[in-house]
Amino acid sequence: MKFGTVALLGEPNVGKSTLLNHILGESLAIVTPKPQTTRNRIVGILNRPESQIVFLDSPGFHVSSQALSQSMMSVLHQVIEDADIVCFLVDPWNIDSARSEQLYRKIAHKPHVVALNKGDLLQKKDLDRFAKKIHDEWKVKELLVISALKNIGIGELLQTLESFLTEGEPMFPTDIYTQHPVRFLVSEIIREQVFLQMHQEIPYATLVHLEEFQEPTEKQNITKIKATIVVEKEAQKKMVIGKGGERIKNIGTLARKRIEELVETKVFLDLFVQVDEGWTKNSKKIEDFGVIF
Repeated sequence: MKFGTVALLGEPNVGKSTLLNHILGESLAIVTPKPQTTRNRIVGILNRPESQIVFLDSPGFHVSSQALSQSMMSVLHQVIEDADIVCFLVDPWNIDSARSEQLYRKIAHKPHVVALNKGDLLQKKDLDRFAKKIHDEWKVKELLVISALKNIGIGELLQTLESFLTEGEPMFPTDIYTQHPVRFLVSEIIREQVFLQMHQEIPYATLVHLEEFQEPTEKQNITKIKATIVVEKEAQKKMVIGKGGERIKNIGTLARKRIEELVETKVFLDLFVQVDEGWTKNSKKIEDFGVIF
């Protein structure tokens, strides 16, 4: 039996979470078109006949002095330190070459593979030219072309990652795909809908805090959840609620459907909105809210 941990790294929006979900066959990591959706280390467990691979999804690498961004980058650097192997994703359509190379230099000493994601969107000649550029400039040994969305090259990627594994017993039971508690997954599902429904700066100024989580009983097979969406400004609160409460109702409806799939019961979801000015700039508040762990 072989075992190893694989960090999924790259710039924001390169498709790390989409790749993780595809590999697991589960909607574990939330996915939106907006960068910096992932804030925490997301642990996904892939059990194969001869191996267990633990994937560590991470926030997209970016540079900012904001306290929330600094906390996210601390998570990323801890993921690098903890991983045995790195899967470094690059989006040929949208790359900051200097930033990506800066991150690559941080992981070049570890066993790794560079995966050019969204390869289905480029013509072969353009893809070959870009791959050669990365190969020559970064001195990459293992470089693959994949599409996480279209299931192109994923089998070859897994085989390559598995070749880096070492002999060892599984760290986790072989019948689970994550170690995260249901409460965390529920809060992420709600936050995903906030990201998808809102625009401009609002998603980045929000967090979701579960106030109450009541599991089903023998008499009542329903999961009861109360959650607060925290924003930074009163104007943002009004926008999240929407005219006549229409937007928060829509967020709740879509989130509830996803949560019901997760917990496999009916769900009563009660959402509130709270203002906490400047929380993204306050390290103490970020810690108190448990946004980053």
